[in-house]
Amino acid sequence: MPAPRGRRAGRTLRSLAALSLIAAVACDRLPTGPAHAPRAPARGIILADWTANGYAAPSALSALDAIARTGARVLPVVVTAYQADARASAPRVDAARTPSAGAVRTLVAAAAARGLAVAFKPHVDLDGGGWRGTIEPGDAAAWFAAYRAFIRPWAALAESIGAPQFVIGTELAGTLEHEAEWRETIREVRAVYSGEIVYAASWDEAARVRFWDALDRVGVDFYFPVASRENPGRLELLAGWQPWLERLERLHRQSGRPILITEIGYPSVNGAGMRPYAFDRGAPVDVAEQADLYWAALEATGGKPWIAGLWWWNWLADGSGGAANADYTPNGKPAAAELAAAWR
Repeated sequence: MPAPRGRRAGRTLRSLAALSLIAAVACDRLPTGPAHAPRAPARGIILADWTANGYAAPSALSALDAIARTGARVLPVVVTAYQADARASAPRVDAARTPSAGAVRTLVAAAAARGLAVAFKPHVDLDGGGWRGTIEPGDAAAWFAAYRAFIRPWAALAESIGAPQFVIGTELAGTLEHEAEWRETIREVRAVYSGEIVYAASWDEAARVRFWDALDRVGVDFYFPVASRENPGRLELLAGWQPWLERLERLHRQSGRPILITEIGYPSVNGAGMRPYAFDRGAPVDVAEQADLYWAALEATGGKPWIAGLWWWNWLADGSGGAANADYTPNGKPAAAELAAAWR
């Protein structure tokens, strides 16, 4: 039986107070063991590329070896359509920037040989840049028809390879009011794909999705701030996770679906925990802080039976990374070792 509301609130406040006290006296980067992540079946690292044939390049195949060494088991692959601006009614395949089916099939075979199951994560990006959450098509019916035409072949490919998950949409907050169109999109994908269907909501969008009941997983792209300062300690970061875990668990209870964190990531820069969603190229590179953030995420979510797993953003198919790289990738950085320690 759930505890009375007042009792739950009191317990939560006491827990937060205790964690805050721990954080206050443990601000330095103290040594810790590997993150405790025993119940994360969807151990994923998202592979990303924005060219036609990048997924078949030698660098991409080398990336698969490194990803497999982390203990990842799922390889979500980004496939992107484009549109002229936020009001356009026709997302389209771009011959130069949308991955080709041939390149993806090459990747799928190579991933399978390394024990990685490919999932699909379609995106829609704006030609001029900007966030896809601002997309509000002038003609919704036309937009959804074009969008379904874009994702349907990928859903069929997902079925043919036994992909464990297919993401029906990613961070399209400006289209949520068209609930009937989304439900039709889900029905059409289910007609060709029998695996788990997920919608990947932005961290500040998830509570507004009204069609979770038609899906198998609640997807959340997790870019919540978990720090209030630069160079926080690991226990401080763990304390910063607690209110967001409560928010995610509430979403799980309300939707009746497990939570799959369909994106989580941190640029390897100083202060990344304060604004994980903002990639600031002016900030100093700090691969140690990125590793601390990885540890805290794995530790915070490990053992939560209602969290189906984490998909990390991202590993780049061109192989870029390394200690001087400020991007989100853990490639060649201590963050990759945190994944391996927890997952392997």
